[in-house]
Order: sequence, then structure tokens, then C-alpha cells
Amino acid sequence: MIKLELPYITVMVDDRFRKRLAYAGERLRVTVTAYLRNAADDVDGMGRKATAACQTAAARVDTAMAAANTRIAAERDIAPPTLKVV
Repeated sequence: MIKLELPYITVMVDDRFRKRLAYAGERLRVTVTAYLRNAADDVDGMGRKATAACQTAAARVDTAMAAANTRIAAERDIAPPTLKVV
């Protein structure tokens, strides 16, 4: 369970939802990267600059989305709420 603390509210995100979100993000990353690499192959006849642009875009998308998925899917040990004697 992830606990997000904002100034006036606290949001608890269920582990199942977090894992589903990470899985969907991973599928999106693979799909977009594959389309960009396929586009790089298709524009191969147009020139090296177009191919290099598609390859660069694929690498950037892959890196950015992998970092986002790592943050979403990170296992965090959050202690359960405890009562304090005042």
C-alpha cells in the first residue's frame, strides 16, 4: 500500500491497483517503443536522419517510461498506522 500525503488529505493506494497500473504502463512502454522501432525500419529508405530520429525517440520513450514504472511498482515498506498515547 502506498501512502501519499498531501497538505490536507492522505491517499492510500491499494497494492493490487498499483500493480495493475504498473503492468499497464509496462505494456504501453513496450508497445510505443516497438512502434517507434518499426517506424525507424520503415523510414530507412528516407535517410539516416529520419532513422536516427526514430531510434532516439524510441530510446527516450523507453527510458522515461521505465523510470516511471519503476517508481509506480516500487515495493515500499510502510508501517501500519499506530496509536500514540498522548
